[in-house]
Amino acid sequence: MKKLFEVQQKITLLANEYHILKDGQLAGFVKQKRFTLREHFSLFRDEKQTNILATSQARQVMDYAPTFDVLDDKGKLLAVIKKDFKKSLLRSSWSLYKDAQMKKLLFTVQEKSLPVAIMRRLWELLPVDALAIPFPIKFHFSVMRGNQEAGEYTKLTLFRDTYAMNLDDSAASDLDERAWMIFAILLDAMQSR
Repeated sequence: MKKLFEVQQKITLLANEYHILKDGQLAGFVKQKRFTLREHFSLFRDEKQTNILATSQARQVMDYAPTFDVLDDKGKLLAVIKKDFKKSLLRSSWSLYKDAQMKKLLFTVQEKSLPVAIMRRLWELLPVDALAIPFPIKFHFSVMRGNQEAGEYTKLTLFRDTYAMNLDDSAASDLDERAWMIFAILLDAMQSR
């Protein structure tokens, strides 16, 4: 398994900024506006935000099991990402598809540790500001192809939001890298990480 890329989040007053680093170099940039009804963002080549690599758009405005279409810069579908609501009650779970009809399941992604997932949910019920006092335990996600682990998404730091996407070679080539980048941002943005 090798590190495909690293994600570093910077929180600002009106937006979350994400820097995606590959081999130490900026490979992508996302500026996610807060307080939007329908989650949508663009993955840019750099902070100038002139060259779009891919976009993500939620299919519906409000949804407990949101579905996101990931499109390349020309509007071609790269992947469909869906949150699995029932499974996510205990452990956050996502499915990644290659087709718009969601018939070709490629990967499932789920929080690796059930005890940590439960503790994180209990932490969110405490009357603390999650931005001021983040969840004190690192959490990790397993990327599964069927019953076999094909990668992992891990939190590298305790206080700053820095993550690494590690995949085996076949998983990295089965889905466009831009879709993996969008998915990494969605994990943070949609799950209040």
